[in-house]
Amino acid sequence: MDKLRSVFSSRKHREGAASGSRGNSLDGSMYYEPVRELFRTTLGQVYLARNKENGQQVVIKMIERGPAVSKHVENELLIHRQAAAWEGKCTGHTHIVQLIEVFLTQRFLAIVLEYAPGGDLLDYVTSKDHLSEDESRWFFQQLAVGLAYFHSIGQDNRELNLNNKLLTGDATRPLLKINDFTYSKSEQINSDPNSALGSLPYTAPEVLSNTMRHGHQADVWSLGVALYKMCVGLYPFERLEDASDARTAVQNVLGRIARVEYRIPEDMSPDLRDLLGRMLVKDPGQRISMPGIMSHPWFRRNMPEGLLELNSRVNPEKARQSEEEVVGIVREAQLSTRVIDADNIDEMADDILAEEEADDLLEELSLTRGDYASGSMQD
Repeated sequence: MDKLRSVFSSRKHREGAASGSRGNSLDGSMYYEPVRELFRTTLGQVYLARNKENGQQVVIKMIERGPAVSKHVENELLIHRQAAAWEGKCTGHTHIVQLIEVFLTQRFLAIVLEYAPGGDLLDYVTSKDHLSEDESRWFFQQLAVGLAYFHSIGQDNRELNLNNKLLTGDATRPLLKINDFTYSKSEQINSDPNSALGSLPYTAPEVLSNTMRHGHQADVWSLGVALYKMCVGLYPFERLEDASDARTAVQNVLGRIARVEYRIPEDMSPDLRDLLGRMLVKDPGQRISMPGIMSHPWFRRNMPEGLLELNSRVNPEKARQSEEEVVGIVREAQLSTRVIDADNIDEMADDILAEEEADDLLEELSLTRGDYASGSMQD
């Protein structure tokens, strides 16, 4: 915990930013108190933390400064900022995890995000085997409205799997929060839609054939897969018998996606069967559009009050940090500032030992060889 505290307390101040605002610094009372490490990613660590001023819990992603802070990280933050702004109160989209701020420490780029304590939607569905149509609709409506907002600002999400859809802590009617924009594409930032796949079960046929021309239709396909998974408990293109062999399972799933080979259970309501049949269509041009989904009878049933008006209320210009500030912080983070000294060496050793087995490291260093063990190599 002391190490976590030192990471958060070493926040770098940059008063007098070029934009004329407060830059990426806040008053000392606004520093974050670490609670615990949540998990590690290929880029760094993710912590649960607490705002020392108001007690609000947040998630902080720590990415080591240098090459790990790639152009993709910058693009992801800019896309996230457009959909999720925060200035004292939420001015972003209710169903998108809020980007609160970005700042630098001596060693890390820190990304502060809204905390959703209810876990992810995949775990929620798995715990129940599958959801009823009414409960599936509750989450689907929120997910579709959030996706429609992305499309309205020229972005494709391209990662609509259920394990990055987070839930609030309400046990009876949790709200859904779209998270993770790693694969998102913006028409303004990067126009090539074909550079990444996302998750296998959600992959559209045109992605497999490398013929995708616009990501909106592929998002509709993935949204249909997510709806099917919620209602059935399986993905539309997997079968129970696939579980015996991973390689064969992947081949089978890819083949079924390419052939659009799936079955809609007969016990589904006619409206739901119709909607899924319009979403999981091989030809993107024949697939139902997002406006079509949101006007479909199954979607409109039991519509939460005010849900469809959410997309007109988002105002990225009220975000705590401007686009220029975010870019400036990220560009500075791309420059490595690691200085090798005695304290740093200890920290680097701890990092390596956290990732590798100690016995394997000793073997690599030859410290377990007989010559060393017997002391015959000593002076």
